[in-house]
Amino acid sequence: TEIDLHGLTHGEVEDKLENWLILQYNLGNFPIHVITGNSSRMKTIVELAAKKRGFKTSEPLIYNSGVVLVS
Repeated sequence: TEIDLHGLTHGEVEDKLENWLILQYNLGNFPIHVITGNSSRMKTIVELAAKKRGFKTSEPLIYNSGVVLVS
């Protein structure tokens, strides 16, 4: 499962991402790939939102610097 953040502002992601992660977790769609693009700020937002809800983040096994794996 993927969440693609392209086209969203940092503020939109900060407002919505935690709920999206919880929803996907409750649906059994974990681990999940969050597509961030190359924005270091967007990656930080994803990492903080995941940590706040008790999830872990890492880079996927297949090298892609524009994706964060949330589990």
